[in-house]
Amino acid sequence: MSSFVDAQRTVEYLRSYGMDAASLDVVGAGLRQAVRRRTVPVVRLTATSALQGALVGVLAAVFVTLVAETTLTGLAVVAWGFVYGVLVGALWGMFRGLVRNRPEAVSTEIVPTRYEVRCPSDELSVAQTLLANAADVDDGRIERSVIAEAPQPERATHPERDAA
Repeated sequence: MSSFVDAQRTVEYLRSYGMDAASLDVVGAGLRQAVRRRTVPVVRLTATSALQGALVGVLAAVFVTLVAETTLTGLAVVAWGFVYGVLVGALWGMFRGLVRNRPEAVSTEIVPTRYEVRCPSDELSVAQTLLANAADVDDGRIERSVIAEAPQPERATHPERDAA
């Protein structure tokens, strides 16, 4: 299958006809290395951090209002806590966005190009029959050539698991 979701649907289809779910595996095949640039827009980081700072500022202001004596009213202390929290949070988010969001900071990961559904060799013929007779084979999730080219149990090179 070309996506993990399609492979999971195939496993669910086989389970619905009584195959043991513990014996079915979805395995990534055709691994390749993908380079991803994980950047978040600076504006988004700034806004998110400003919101978090506002919440922390309000909580700190409520604490100050409850514990300390001030010449300001409680509402004024909470308002100033909100304002200072927004300012500090926005500055912190902008700093993070400008410094840590560098284009040269890339992450590499290994991703599969396709997925295989594997089952024990003694259940392979059952799985092939179920998938070959499936009404939803023609929707592109399961390629008939993959089913036809799956190894038969007597030709299996790996006795405990074969691709279905």
